[in-house]
Amino acid sequence: MLAWDPPASVRVSWQINGQWQFEPELARSSEFEVRFIAESPTRTRVEFEHRGFERHGAAGQAIHDAVSGGWGALLAAFAAATGPDGEARA
Repeated sequence: MLAWDPPASVRVSWQINGQWQFEPELARSSEFEVRFIAESPTRTRVEFEHRGFERHGAAGQAIHDAVSGGWGALLAAFAAATGPDGEARA
């Protein structure tokens, strides 16, 4: 966890290297941030950004390509799991 600012955002390090193993050095890790923006009392926009792939060195582009589709699918599943009123669905 790099930053925690409830209820507005969270920023987390992606400490996984090109071999999909733990990367202990933050300087060689990318990061992702999720921002929550209230648009109305019943609607929140969720913004997601994964950045800093160049810190992974030669593996950066491959990591970017591998996770890009996965984040979209995860966010779509999150959206499907919540109702139009923002309540979690069973």
